[in-house]
Amino acid sequence: MRSALIIGILLTGLCKALVAQNLHITYYTNANGLPSNQVRHVVHDNYGFLWIATDGGLVRFDGTHFTQFSQHIPSQYGRYFCSTSDGLLYSHDAGISKIVPGLDTSQVSLFMDASIDPEMDVLYYPGHLYQRKNGDIWVSQPGGRISVIRDGEITEHVTQSYSPDDPAVGAFFTELNDSTFWVAASDGRLYVVDDIDHNLVLALELTGINDLKSRDNELWIAGDHVYRIELSEDNQRIIDQETFRLNLGKVNSLALDSRGNIYMGIEEKGLYYLDRRSGREARYIKIFSSNDPHRVNELPFKNIHNIVMESDDELWICSAEGLGILQRRFFESLGSIPNANTTSICIAENGKIFINFGDIYVLEPTDFGYEGKPLPSFAREPVTALTAFRDRLWAGTSTGNLYELDHSGKIQRSVDLKPRGEGIYYITCDSQDRLWVCQAPEELPIVGIGCILPNGSLKEYGYERGFQSRALCLKETSHGRIYASAIGKESYLYRYLPEEDGFVNLSLPLDFDVSPNFEVHDLAIAEDGIIWLASTNGLLRYDMDRVRQVDLGPEYTDMEYRAVSDMPDGSIWISTDTEGVIRYKEGEPVVIKEESGLPSKVMTYRCLTKDKNNRLWVGTAEGAVYSLEENPTPRRSNEPLLLNASIDGIGIPVGKISLFQDQKLILKYVAPAFHGFKTFYQHRINSEFWSVPSTRSTWVIENKEPGRHTIEIRSRDEGGYQWSDPISAHILVRERWYNLQLVRWVPVVILATLLFWLLFYRKRKYTQYIAKLNRVVQKEKEEVVKKDADLIKVKEEIHFEQRQLRVHLLSIEIMHRLISKITPGMKWDVILEIISIDLLKLPGIIAFEIGTRQGSFIDFEGYSERADRFTSARIPYDPGVNLSAHCIEGAKPMIFKDIEYEAMQLFSEWDQRLDQYKSGISVPFYLEKKHALLSIYSDVGDLFDEYSLKAMAVFATYLEQIH
Repeated sequence: MRSALIIGILLTGLCKALVAQNLHITYYTNANGLPSNQVRHVVHDNYGFLWIATDGGLVRFDGTHFTQFSQHIPSQYGRYFCSTSDGLLYSHDAGISKIVPGLDTSQVSLFMDASIDPEMDVLYYPGHLYQRKNGDIWVSQPGGRISVIRDGEITEHVTQSYSPDDPAVGAFFTELNDSTFWVAASDGRLYVVDDIDHNLVLALELTGINDLKSRDNELWIAGDHVYRIELSEDNQRIIDQETFRLNLGKVNSLALDSRGNIYMGIEEKGLYYLDRRSGREARYIKIFSSNDPHRVNELPFKNIHNIVMESDDELWICSAEGLGILQRRFFESLGSIPNANTTSICIAENGKIFINFGDIYVLEPTDFGYEGKPLPSFAREPVTALTAFRDRLWAGTSTGNLYELDHSGKIQRSVDLKPRGEGIYYITCDSQDRLWVCQAPEELPIVGIGCILPNGSLKEYGYERGFQSRALCLKETSHGRIYASAIGKESYLYRYLPEEDGFVNLSLPLDFDVSPNFEVHDLAIAEDGIIWLASTNGLLRYDMDRVRQVDLGPEYTDMEYRAVSDMPDGSIWISTDTEGVIRYKEGEPVVIKEESGLPSKVMTYRCLTKDKNNRLWVGTAEGAVYSLEENPTPRRSNEPLLLNASIDGIGIPVGKISLFQDQKLILKYVAPAFHGFKTFYQHRINSEFWSVPSTRSTWVIENKEPGRHTIEIRSRDEGGYQWSDPISAHILVRERWYNLQLVRWVPVVILATLLFWLLFYRKRKYTQYIAKLNRVVQKEKEEVVKKDADLIKVKEEIHFEQRQLRVHLLSIEIMHRLISKITPGMKWDVILEIISIDLLKLPGIIAFEIGTRQGSFIDFEGYSERADRFTSARIPYDPGVNLSAHCIEGAKPMIFKDIEYEAMQLFSEWDQRLDQYKSGISVPFYLEKKHALLSIYSDVGDLFDEYSLKAMAVFATYLEQIH
């Protein structure tokens, strides 16, 4: 069971004084499946699973389910993990166990025993573990004991820190890139290992040490304060020491990320960040959490045992209050500017970013992101549009005023556009120093776009300049081509023609339905010349000779898009009205919402742009954000792992899967992911269409055609991730021997042989009988008169038997014809038609029906000669009431020479459906593993005999075999 408490955006800044750390936290406790809230340490194995050491035992976690391994460990009190080339080492109170991870099962065994007696020559309550590059395993134990496991043998290192009477004294280890090994004891002594003499050389004494980490040629030490130790080039000597004094309490744990950030856990205080920006005094900044941009809450951690830093800067927090993971998200927020509706984002040539929320803020890059400050207010009305060009800034207001500013916010000039309309919602400058203005109408409609020329005069581009509707946006390419988007399905795209100083309508007919109020809010011109349009009816791709709606899936294809931007990698980014941001590339959309760092799913018009380093900037209804990475690409999700497979409930190896066609294969898989949100899966067979995304991690495969099949499974993590590369496997589906085509003909051959033998036997019998009669006639000629009557009677019997024989032969012929016409796989309605044509050729037969038991009912299908049509019926399945249920229940063929009489002998009520029939045959069999009944009826009494019954039974058996 997975349950993640998503606390929100991790901030280290309240207003301008703090540094923003936009991290997302997922939090787990015993309420989510942990055996104990006391989490000591975590580590990942080679498959991506997380192993967790707690005071309640050993646990493996895949991001969704916790799996207990406590039954394999002699102690429930876990301490520390150490990764080795052939598995994991895990310290606990009873020694050190070795874990060899597997997909479905993992092997756990005791690697090194321990004793509760410190005097014994074995390990004593092992704690921290560290494997050096030479293979030696260093073990910390209470009282300052340090042991080394080398080639299975234990060697003790006695140091000045050895204090057998002080169980609180432990040790910490770190190895630098050149294999120099440092050991820190919790009593404050720092040692460097002399690998020649195998001694620990005292290098420094501090008041206390609680953790030790290294990076490059630096050691970072946690204690009463935080210490940075700079080492010599050979990493053997200390050449400098820097102390970051702390009056908050003792630092219990440290972690260093790849960006130079230092995180620490302070006793009883929780998680902090050490701000060491140049030019400022170092500060300890408490890390907070938030569910939304409007409030700040404390993290749940108070006493942190370990902070485990992953390679991609994920922080695992192991604490007395549970387990948490802090991760950077796709978008980074700006803690020093308002979380208000963003109306404009523009980027100056000098790299400054200007963002408008009604007031203008300027952002400048720092070592840790961006800082913002407001420009001086220059107008009483709100600013609604903004653009930067060279060293100038143009601002449009809600009342129709236009201001030219310098980058400090000082007004250079102003233009009054109130006579033209109301609020200015979009402005941009082109390479010819012209300012293009999109303005909302007041009383009269505005057609086209306005332009402020370099001399300050206003020039209108309306009907006479090629426009037919009001322009909403204008963009210029790197080659100087200018395009404008507008309103209306016949007037949504224009291009400026410099030679005519006017615009030409490029709008092509739309071959899909659009709303009556169709608009193109924004456009982007890619390097390959394709124009991407963000419209009220989806994302449109304009290829000069065709415009089409981009397929973004059933949820997103027809929705409104408010902004669009292209990236150098060929990806297209679009802002939706209420569903966040979408990245589209090579037919695959990735939806990015609040879980990826957006403060709101509501995006604002034309507020999606990239800076000179191709970092993406996005405006929302609750503030602006930027992509954490330049040239941003959503992470690809982890590939699924095929855990196990079973056929009809029996487990099989996943490497080679083979099953029969009528068997059920169940595959179980997982993609370990710890982002705190859902993981979706898709599967397909033989490169067909992918299944509908689902959070189910099992796949049932049954009734597949015989042959070799290729199966594929892929996963996608929620929160702005791409689909993973699929994993594939091969399965072999075999056919049962009795379903083989050759085997299906065996009953036909046997039946034909049997019928031939029967015919031959009967013919021989009749021949012998006639010869005997002839001898009798010759012998007793004198008694002709007396024997005349007997002879006539015998002849009548012979003639009757011959007629019966012809009927039997005709039955055999029809049965043979039916069996040869009806083949496996044939549709059921075709089978019924064939039966109705051939079976009713038998003399006296006027109807047939095949009934199938469906629970408490029998469903019939058949044909009646009298009705001259196919028939169907449903009757209750009650062996004590109706004849059909009685035959199925008895499970043997039955002949009814007088149906009504025989039925009344069995039941108190007569089945009115059989009123029109005098005699019949009913043969029970199985049809698709369900009880079934083949019945034929005649309007002549006593028509059928045992031979007819056998023929019908053979035919029913054939139907049972092919279906």
